[in-house]
Amino acid sequence: MYPLVGNPGAVFAPKARVLVVNEDREVVAGPLIVARRRAYHREWLLSFVGVTSRAVVEPWRNHFVAVDEAGAGADADD
Repeated sequence: MYPLVGNPGAVFAPKARVLVVNEDREVVAGPLIVARRRAYHREWLLSFVGVTSRAVVEPWRNHFVAVDEAGAGADADD
């Protein structure tokens, strides 16, 4: 995923809640809880609590990830 924020390490911190949204900002999935994340070149790789297969997230390709207001404010050391 390509981050559109200045500090993606803080946004994608473990336990952060995020939503998958489409171009019209309609929620497609979530809230999802970030289990792990790591930077990969200019992208970020994320895993979510309870999601054990890439096939589960594949339909969300070309969508956006938005911060769930209820889960905002997680701290990170990145």
